[in-house]
Amino acid sequence: MRKIEILAPAGSYESLKAAVTASCDAVYIGGNLFGARAYANNLDEDRMIEAIDYAHIHNKALYLTVNTLLKEEELKSQLYNYIAKYYEHGLDAAIVQDLGVLHFLHRNFPDLPLHASTQMTLTMAEGANLLKDYGVNRLVTSRELSLQEIKNIRENTDLEIESFVHGALCYCYSGQCLMSSMIGGRSGNRGRCAQPCRMPYDLYYNGKKLTNEKDSYLLSPKDICTLSIIPDLVDAGIDSFKIEGRMKRPEYTALAAHLYRKYVDLYQKLGRKEYTSYMEKHADDLKRDEKDLMDLYNRGNFTKGYYVSHNGKDMMALTRPNHNGVLVGEVVNVKGNNAGIKLSEDVHAQDLLEIRKSLTNPKAKDSYEFTLKDGAQKGTVIRTNFFAKTPIYVGQEVYRIKNQELLDTINKEFMDTERREEVYGKFVAKRNLPLQLTLCYTDIHGEHCITAYGEEPMEAQKQSATNEQITKQLNKMNTTAFYLKELSIELEEQLFIPNGQLNELRREAVTLLTEDILSRYRRNVSGMHEVISKTYEKPNNRDKTMEICVHLEDTKLIDTVISYPEIEAIYLNCDEVGKSNMIATAKKVKSQGIKFYMVLPAIFRKDTKDQFESYLTNDLVESLDGIIIKNLEEYAFLKEKNIVSFDENNEAMEIILDSNLYTLNEESKAFWREQGVSHFTTSLELNYKELLGLDLEDADMIVYGHVTVMVSAQCLRNSTIGCIKHTGNDGLREDENPYYEMKDTKQNNFYVRKHCRYCYNTIYNGSALHLLNQLDEIRKLKPKRIRLDFTMENVNEVKAVLSDCINLCKKHDGTRVSTSNGKYTKGHYNRGIE
Repeated sequence: MRKIEILAPAGSYESLKAAVTASCDAVYIGGNLFGARAYANNLDEDRMIEAIDYAHIHNKALYLTVNTLLKEEELKSQLYNYIAKYYEHGLDAAIVQDLGVLHFLHRNFPDLPLHASTQMTLTMAEGANLLKDYGVNRLVTSRELSLQEIKNIRENTDLEIESFVHGALCYCYSGQCLMSSMIGGRSGNRGRCAQPCRMPYDLYYNGKKLTNEKDSYLLSPKDICTLSIIPDLVDAGIDSFKIEGRMKRPEYTALAAHLYRKYVDLYQKLGRKEYTSYMEKHADDLKRDEKDLMDLYNRGNFTKGYYVSHNGKDMMALTRPNHNGVLVGEVVNVKGNNAGIKLSEDVHAQDLLEIRKSLTNPKAKDSYEFTLKDGAQKGTVIRTNFFAKTPIYVGQEVYRIKNQELLDTINKEFMDTERREEVYGKFVAKRNLPLQLTLCYTDIHGEHCITAYGEEPMEAQKQSATNEQITKQLNKMNTTAFYLKELSIELEEQLFIPNGQLNELRREAVTLLTEDILSRYRRNVSGMHEVISKTYEKPNNRDKTMEICVHLEDTKLIDTVISYPEIEAIYLNCDEVGKSNMIATAKKVKSQGIKFYMVLPAIFRKDTKDQFESYLTNDLVESLDGIIIKNLEEYAFLKEKNIVSFDENNEAMEIILDSNLYTLNEESKAFWREQGVSHFTTSLELNYKELLGLDLEDADMIVYGHVTVMVSAQCLRNSTIGCIKHTGNDGLREDENPYYEMKDTKQNNFYVRKHCRYCYNTIYNGSALHLLNQLDEIRKLKPKRIRLDFTMENVNEVKAVLSDCINLCKKHDGTRVSTSNGKYTKGHYNRGIE
C-alpha cells in the first residue's frame, strides 16, 4: 500500500512535539535564516539539532525551509555553514525556492534531498522534471491546481508530489507576489510578508465603484479544508498531505495532523467503496471534526480550494480577513445593557464569544467580546452585560472565537504527554556473567538491536531477585522516548540484583539504542565548498551604449514606439494578441530595424499549454527574434519544441528570463546557463549596491513601468460583479479599457488587468517605477539593455517617457527630468529589502 505522508507545520519546538505526538509523518520547520516565515518562533542552531534528533527518534522526517531568495553575499558567505551542521546531523530534506540555492546545495551536498517549494510556482510535471538532475525528489505543487492537473502531474513524473490540503491560501500564486515588498519593503520572497492581501480595498472601473462596504476584503481567500475529499486527493496521486500554518498555535498543528492521519488511514484501509459507505453512516463525525478545525482557525468557513473550483466569489473571505470563529447563537432580546443570546451550539466555561457587528444594521457597527464563566447547552438562552458605548441589538450573530474545552482536550491528548515508541526487551541474569539488557526497535532504517552490560549478579543472602522486581525497574522509561512493549526475562534462581544496578542498566541500554538510531542518519562533510566563479565568456558591454527595449501588454502602442529609431527591441505580451496579429506585428516592428520578442504568459498551466500547441507554430516562431519566459514550464515547452538553443553564439532564437524568474545571485545564473539561457532580467528587489555585486552584462534592467505585484488565479471582476463570460454585456464596455483600479484605505491605487484567454489577473503597482534620473549611475552597472514597461499609459505619456529616456541616455552631465507630473517610485533601487 502506498504510504501517504502527513506533513505538519512546526513554527516552534512545541508545535513539532505536538505534531509528532499527533501522528504526523514529517514536519517542515524554519531555522534562524532563509525561511519563508521570518516571524515564526524559528529555531536556533542548537534547538534545530535537537529537533532533528527528536524527529528521528520518533521515526519522523524533518524538512528545513530554505524557501526564500538569497542575495549573492548571503549565498557565498552564509549558506554552506548554515546547512552543513544540519546536513551532518541527518537533515532529511531542504525545501528550496531559489534556483541558485538549489544549484549550490546540490553541488555541495549531493545526497541531500531537495524539495521544490510551492514558491517556485510549479504547475506541470514538465517544469518540475527539469530539476531532477539537481537533487530534487519532490515538488510542492502550486495551490491553484485542480485535481485533474494533479493527476496529469502524477502521470508525467516520478517525483514525489506534495500538495497543501489544509490552511490558508494566498491570493497571488506563491512566489509571484511583490505587493508587500513594493508597498512596505517587507518581501514575501524573503519570508517577511506583511499580508496586504488581508486588508480592505475598493474596486473601480472607469471611475465607477464596483464594491460595497461589507465585501471589502477583495484579496482575502478563505482557508481550505479537504477532509471531505480525502479519497480524491489520494487517488489523484498526492504523496504528501501538507498542512499550512507555521504561524499558528501548536493545538492547531496537533489536531489538523491527527484528523488528516485519521481519515487518510481509514480510506486506505477500507478502499473507496467501503469508505464511502462508512462516511455516509458517520457523516456527523466528519461534520464535528470539521467544526473542531473551524474552532481553531477559519476565515469565513472552509472551502475545498482550487481542487474543485478554478476561482470564484465563494472562495473569498470578503467580509472578514482573520479568524471567523464558529456561529454559536443570536441575540434574541436586549434589556438595558444586558443581552440575551439563544445558543445554536453548546458552549463551555472560558469560551471567548464575540457578538459580531452587523452587516445589515448600521447601528450595530461594533463587535463585543466576552468570556463565559459557565458552559451552557444548545437551545438555552445565556445573558451577558455589555458596555453602553458598544450597543447591542436583537438579531446580531454571536461567534465563538476560542473553544476552551477543545483546547484543553487537545492539550491533554497531544501536548501534556509526549509520544513514546515501543521497544522489545530481553533481560538475562546468570551467575558469573554480567547482567544483559537487549532492546530492539524498528524504524525506516530497519531493526535496531543493542545490548547493554552491567555488573555480575550476587548470590542472594535473604531476598532473591524476581521477575516482578526486574519488570518494574526496567519499565521505568517515562522520561525517555521509549516504552517496553514486551520484556522477556531469563533469571537464574537465588540471585540478588540491587534496583540501582537495574536502573543503571536500563539507562545505559536506552542511551545505546538512541545512539544507534541516530547514527544511521549522520553524514560527513569535507569542510570545503565550491563557489561559482567566472567560467564562461560574457559579452563585453564596457564601451557599448545601453540598448533600450520596450515591453508592451498589447498592440495599441506599437505604432508610437516604433517611430523611435533608438529602440533596440520590443517585447510584446502574447496574452491578448492572436497568432496572425502577432506575426503581422512582428513584421511591422522588424521592418523598422527593431528586434521583436514575444512574451509568454505569467502562468503556464496545462490548459495554456494546450492552447499554445496550435499558437506556437513554425511561421510564428520564424517571425520572432526571441521569447521572454516567466516560468520553468515555458522553458520546458520550448525545449520540447526544439526552440531552445544550447549554442551561445546562436542568435536565431534568444530566450530571455523575465524578472520573476529571480536571479539574485550568480548561482541562479549558472543554473540557467546550464539550460542554454544567459540573458536575464534583474530582480526588482535588489538595490543599487547589490546590483553592483552582480554581473549585468547579460541582463535587462527595468527602469520604468508599473510593476506587477500580483498574479492571481482569482478574478476581481468575477468576485465582485461576476465573470464577463457569464454576464455578457453589462455596460462596462471593457473593450475600450482593459484596466480596473483598486484602492486601499489610504487611497493608494493599483491597476488590475484580467487575462480571460488564460483566466488570471495581474495587479500592478499604481506608482510607476521611475529610474530615468538614475541612468548615470545605472551605466556603471553595465546592463545589456534598459527596459521600459508600458501598461495603461496613453500615447502622450509614452512619448514623454521615451523622449526623456532617449535624451538622458545620450547625455552624461547629470541632467534630470521632472517627475512632478506623475505618481512615481524608485522601488527598491535605494532601500532594498531585508
